[in-house]
Amino acid sequence: MTLFRLISIAIPLLDVYGGMFCYFFAPAALTWLFFASLLFVVPLACLSIEALFCRYRKWSTAFALTWLLLVLPFAGVPETREWLRTLGFYARTQLVSDYMSQCRLSEFIESGVTQTAGFCEGFDRGDYFDYVVYDTSGEFILPASRRTSEWKKVMSAATAEATVERDRTAYHLFGNYYAVVASFFDGKG
Repeated sequence: MTLFRLISIAIPLLDVYGGMFCYFFAPAALTWLFFASLLFVVPLACLSIEALFCRYRKWSTAFALTWLLLVLPFAGVPETREWLRTLGFYARTQLVSDYMSQCRLSEFIESGVTQTAGFCEGFDRGDYFDYVVYDTSGEFILPASRRTSEWKKVMSAATAEATVERDRTAYHLFGNYYAVVASFFDGKG
């Protein structure tokens, strides 16, 4: 029974935190983690109630901490989610011998400085698409009105036009890598 309790704790935690890590690292694992978590949430709830009523203090504490850790990423604390997602992407870039070689990069001149930008890879998430782009100028995090025309031209060729003209479509991963979110329902990208 102890092993089942430990598994009932580990699987949902692995889904929440491992799922965030696998967001870029191993996207196919997300589905399996989700279904495994659904399978073990009901036993976790039953075992938590049993530990409370039977006064198993150690298990009650373990289950309370488990529920706290399960709720924490969804309670308005985005730092954990972003950190794990970035860490997973960083691990992906380190495991691929030369990650930048698969990127389709273009150089352009901006204010007399040569910049490099382009598309690296994309992930279909169902109702939206994630692009990973490389951008030495860092203009994706600027408001759309402050982005230069040279940059817009290069990035429009690499990603959907809608992502270049709108604000809040990208977030910083690490270094010069950015993740760009393009919805299939906005009619543009």
